[in-house]
Amino acid sequence: MKINPEDIEVPLEKTVSFNNGEAEVSIASKYSGSEAGLYKSYMSMCASDDKALVNTEGMDKKHTYAACGVQYDKMRAMMNEYGEGGLTDKQKKLPPAIQKAILDKMKKDGKISKEDSEAAEKKLLSKDDEKEPDPKGEKLEVKEKK
Repeated sequence: MKINPEDIEVPLEKTVSFNNGEAEVSIASKYSGSEAGLYKSYMSMCASDDKALVNTEGMDKKHTYAACGVQYDKMRAMMNEYGEGGLTDKQKKLPPAIQKAILDKMKKDGKISKEDSEAAEKKLLSKDDEKEPDPKGEKLEVKEKK
């Protein structure tokens, strides 16, 4: 299921407090500011690829969103960690689109310099361009026919 990140709504969170017999209800976005972009990128990637982050194969849109949302909450602390000069080792194992969203969040939060962010993004691009090695670890040679 292909989902545009702009179409994803950030969930709301309510808090209720009681003070001197009065109830006060507050409703706000669960993820605000720079984390909202990370959440939207995660949800888009999760819903687009059935087995990328959580298995959503055969689920309808409602159940896919629910499964992806639960998985985001489980991974949230790891995705919000700050590594020195870029991503942590755990973050480097995530899909490139989510890694880029994490770097964008770090840049917006002032936790990483623009130069460090650009250097980390260049590493991501070079990883995307790499070809998968032969599963047996053997080098493959291409010979031209004469």
